[in-house]
Parts: sequence; C-alpha cells; structure tokens
Amino acid sequence: MMNMSTSDREALLSALLDTAAELSSLRDVESVLASIVRRTRQLVRSDMAYISLNDHTEGTTYIRQSDGVATSAYRTIRMPIGTGILGLVAAGEAPYQTTDYLPDTSVSHIPEIDRIVAGEGVRTIMGVPLLVGGRVIGALMVAERSHRVFSPDEVSTVDSLGKHAAVALDNAEKNAQALRDAELLSLTNAQNKQELLSLTEIARFDEELMHAVLQRPSAEGVLEVTAGTLNLPVTLLNERGEQLAVVVPEGMRQKAGTRLDELSTDPPGGEILQRGMRAVDRAGRSVPLDLEQHGDTGRRSGVIAPVKSGDAALGYLWVGTPLTHIQQTLLERAASHCALVLLFLRAEEDAQYRAQLDVLDELLRGEQIPRSRLDRRLRHWGLTSSDQVWVATIAHPSAHQREVQRNVRQLPGTRLLAAVDGNLCVVFSSPEWVESFQDLKTLAGESRAAYAGPMDSVTELPAFWRMTQTGMAVLRYSRQHGMIDATRLGLVGTVVHLAAESGEVNLTAEITPLVDYDTRRDTSLTATALAYFDADQRIDRTAETMFMHRNTVRQRLDTITRLLGPDWDAAPRSLDVHLSLRAWALSAAVNGN
Repeated sequence: MMNMSTSDREALLSALLDTAAELSSLRDVESVLASIVRRTRQLVRSDMAYISLNDHTEGTTYIRQSDGVATSAYRTIRMPIGTGILGLVAAGEAPYQTTDYLPDTSVSHIPEIDRIVAGEGVRTIMGVPLLVGGRVIGALMVAERSHRVFSPDEVSTVDSLGKHAAVALDNAEKNAQALRDAELLSLTNAQNKQELLSLTEIARFDEELMHAVLQRPSAEGVLEVTAGTLNLPVTLLNERGEQLAVVVPEGMRQKAGTRLDELSTDPPGGEILQRGMRAVDRAGRSVPLDLEQHGDTGRRSGVIAPVKSGDAALGYLWVGTPLTHIQQTLLERAASHCALVLLFLRAEEDAQYRAQLDVLDELLRGEQIPRSRLDRRLRHWGLTSSDQVWVATIAHPSAHQREVQRNVRQLPGTRLLAAVDGNLCVVFSSPEWVESFQDLKTLAGESRAAYAGPMDSVTELPAFWRMTQTGMAVLRYSRQHGMIDATRLGLVGTVVHLAAESGEVNLTAEITPLVDYDTRRDTSLTATALAYFDADQRIDRTAETMFMHRNTVRQRLDTITRLLGPDWDAAPRSLDVHLSLRAWALSAAVNGN
C-alpha cells in the first residue's frame, strides 16, 4: 500500500480516534495490550500484530500480547534489545521495517530467533517504539507472511497508535499499581488488626499467667493456664527430656469417652526427642517437631518450646499437636513464665537448704543450743526439739543432686535436708517415710541409704547419725544398693564400719578355708556354719532351718571342724568365726548382688 486516498486517510484517522477513545477507557493492563494489537492489525490490515515490553534489568524485550500469530514459539519470543527488527525498534531509536527479514544483512540475526521466524513464515516486519516521558517501554510491531512495503502513512498511523498505546499502557500500569497499593494497604490494615487482636490476647494471657504465678508459684499453675487457653494438654519436661508434669484442660477431661492416653500428652521418646531438644536449643525458640518425618508413624506432629534462663536450659514444654502462629507464641510466653517459676523455686530451695544446713551442722557438731532458740528455728519446718524423729543418710551417684533433693524433700515427713560429708542428711518425723522412699523405684534402686531412730529429740542426732554411717559402711562392704535399718546391724555393723575406716576390709580371713572349699566343690558349708551359730549351736534347729536331716548336719560340721580346726565353735575363737560368718553373709557373693 504505497499511497492512500483522502477517504482512506479519513477512515484511518477516524479509526485512530476510536482506538484512542477505547484505550483511554481501559484500566486493565492486559485489556489495553489486547486492544492495541487487535486495533493495530485492523488499521493496517496486516497478517499479525504484537507488542513487546522491555525488561531493562535483563536487557531484553519480550512479546507480551499478539493477534494473528500462529505459533506459540513466536508468541513468546524474548531477545536482547538491539538485535533483530524487534530488538532494534525496542531500543527506541526510530520506526524500522524490513521487507524480507531472513536474508536482510542489515539486521543482527540470532539463529534461534531466525528459526522461529521461519516457522511462522514471516517475511515483512515493521514496528515503532513505545515511549513514555522519553523512556522506551517496548515496541508495537506488525508483520506479513508475504512481501509488503508499509507506506509512510501506515508507518505514521502505527506510530501514532503506538504513542496513544504507550500513554494508555502507562495509565493502566499506574492504575494497576494503585490497585496493588490499595490491596496491600487493605492487607496491611487487616494484618495490623490481627496483630492488635493477637497482642491483646497475648497481654491477657500474660496477665493470667502472672496472676497464677503470684497466687501459687508452681510450674503446674503455669501449665493449667496454658492448657486452658490452648485447650490442649501441655507437658513439662526437665532438661534431659524426662516428664515432670502434665496438665489436661478440664473441658477435655470432662468430654465423654476421652482417655488421657489418647490426648498426645506423652512426647516422643529416645533420639527423636533429643533431636527436637537440640533444634530448640539452637533456635532459641519453639520448634515444630514432625514425628512421622523421624519415623514415628501413627503419631501426630507436635511443638516443643524451651524453658530457659539465659543460655541455661531448665526444661521444655511439649504440646502434641501442630499449633498456629499465635498459639506457638502463647506457648513461648508460657515457657518464659515457667522459667520464672522454676528460678523462683530454685532460689527458695537454695535459701531453705542453707538454713537447714546451718541447723544440721550445729546439731551434728553437738553444740549446746538453748531449747527456746532451737525450737524457734525448727518451727519453720514444722518441728520442735521434743518431737520424735529419725535420721537417714543417702548416697546417690547421679550428678543431678538438685533433682534428688527435690524428690526427697517432697516425701511425707521430711523436715530437714542438707548435704553432709558428700551425702544427704535427712531428718524425718514419720515412720512411713521409709516406705515412701522405697516407692521411688529409680531413686531407691540407684542409692545407698541407711536410717536410724526413732530418737526422742533432735538433739540426739550425732549418735544416730553415726549409726547411719555404720549402715552405709555395711552397704558399701556388701556392694548393695537400697535402704537398711542401721539400728538392727548390731556388732557386725560396727566391726565393718571400723574395718572400712582403718582400710582393712578382709573380715572373712577366719573362714577362708571354708569359703575356698565351697568355691571349689560347690558346697554350702559356710552357710551351714552360720546357721549353726544362729541356732545356738543346736543340731536339731540347724537341720530344721536348712531343711535337711540331722545326720547331714553332723557330717557337714565334721568337715567344717577338719577345715577350721577343733576350736572353731568354742570360746574365745567362736566369736571371731561367728563375726566372719556374719560379715561373709553381707558380701555380694551371698546376696547375689
């Protein structure tokens, strides 16, 4: 189309004005782009029209909208600015056209783009740059699949349309940005509102926690408030991951058919929990723990939060279900209050410990303390100098002495407790205390403990404390654990204690031939000799005790006499032999420990 008639120009001008009017009414970017390429193709009656936008960050221009393009590869062309016809026009220098693109040597070709152009069958390409305020934002292009020369009037028409399109596109972008800003503002307002609600909820939760701490400074009080707010069971673990306390919301307890073992109160065990604790220690805040990811199938995920003071871990809070962000924040707040409670309790325990240590130290030294002064000091622990009490010595190998002390302090009847000579000294006022201690299976099984009493007054403590030391010596000699009554050990206990203090613990030397004989021949002559002494050296009672015939007892006694000598059961040697047999009975070999 080399020349245009007056009527064609008027029709083109009218169409251009209509296009400008349409573009000015559009606010959506994609609608503007689609209208531009459709109107451009209609005005110049071309095979296709497309518009590209520049990406100045990457230095490329890419086709954003097209009309009449047949292949997807052509519709998605992206090429460096300055290469090819599209790149030259997008550089913003001037309108440009070629009547036969592929053999045109004046254009910088890209082989991949040439293959796409050949695949679309394009020969003629013409385009104008899109300019807004002197800034090139893209290019408006038309193309033919045959040879064609666009006239200056057609180039001018496309150029005019490009100017209108650039303005309309810029307005649409501004409008879209305004909408995005409005949406962002609306979202920000919603977030601020939610944050305000969250802060209000956190403040109310903090107030409830503080009230619980001031009313009853205990970890259980914090757990009750937390479980009630989250409506979930909450478990407190110590720094090694062992369960200390668990609180289930009242509503869940009252729910018909609900069982506590179905509420995920127990944390995962073993290495899974240890990995979670290490992750919490590294993060310094709560961490979701995906149990299935760690191979614990059938269990729900949970959240673990650190209870810490500075960098020191005091324990952890565990909730056996996923939490929302706000719930996780509440759990962390609860962990902070729990740490406050534990620190407060530790400070109180330390103060109590120091006060009790002072009293025990004075009593064990046998100092003459006026009764009125002593009663005034003991009254704080529900005790007077005239109360009947017992004393116990406890040796525990664990490095967690604070936890051991806390367990013992909570036993019914415990009055005074402090460390003396490396062991715990406990003064208690109830005989049931011994049974309660033995019910602490883990503690009692790992400990050596001896008790003595009752004493009519706590002022008798030094003598009874020495009795417990005798009991501890017997336990060490026999290599046994557990608790014994030191008042029932008799002379053999004193001998063992004295031997241990002197460094000489071979108390069975007197019966060595007998023990060696039993070891070699798998007999029980040593036990027979002890039973004989315990039966007042009566053969009939010995036979009855050992469930054997009297002649068998006589035969064994003859063998014992041959091994130990004829005077083994006659004074004064009988006392030494009997003591050796009693010491042997305390040994680990006899007791199977």
